[in-house]
Amino acid sequence: MNFNKNQLEESHQFEMIIAKYINHFIRALHVLFSIALMITVILTLVIFATDIYNIFFNGNLATGTIHALGSLLVLWTLSELLHSEVRSLMGERIQVSIFIEVAIAAFVRKLLVISTEGVPLMDASVYLVSLLVLGIVYWILHTPNSMKNPLKTPAN
Repeated sequence: MNFNKNQLEESHQFEMIIAKYINHFIRALHVLFSIALMITVILTLVIFATDIYNIFFNGNLATGTIHALGSLLVLWTLSELLHSEVRSLMGERIQVSIFIEVAIAAFVRKLLVISTEGVPLMDASVYLVSLLVLGIVYWILHTPNSMKNPLKTPAN
């Protein structure tokens, strides 16, 4: 099939129009993600406030403190995700390392919470090993030599 110059130009213009609408759609999705993250931050603040309330009014100081620290860790992670989303809306690329950080925070929170529940060490070891693997991946992403490999995300 041979195309003449006009057909190729029309095809290119059509592709540019499609790319423009897809770009608008992606930006709208990022706005939706930002709104969802803001709602999640507000709900996590409610959970954190509930944990603080339980510390002082239910007399469960040790467990309540651990749960409050876990909620605070989730809140910090959500804050980082929201910050990353804002940078994305401003045209910056989202770095893979933010998702590794989120996973690390989730596993640390899980370990904090299960430490108060009396879970056997064998059951908790899965989380410990997962945390170790995530830590190694994070370390690999943030070593100076990772800057030489274009497939890896540069350090923050």
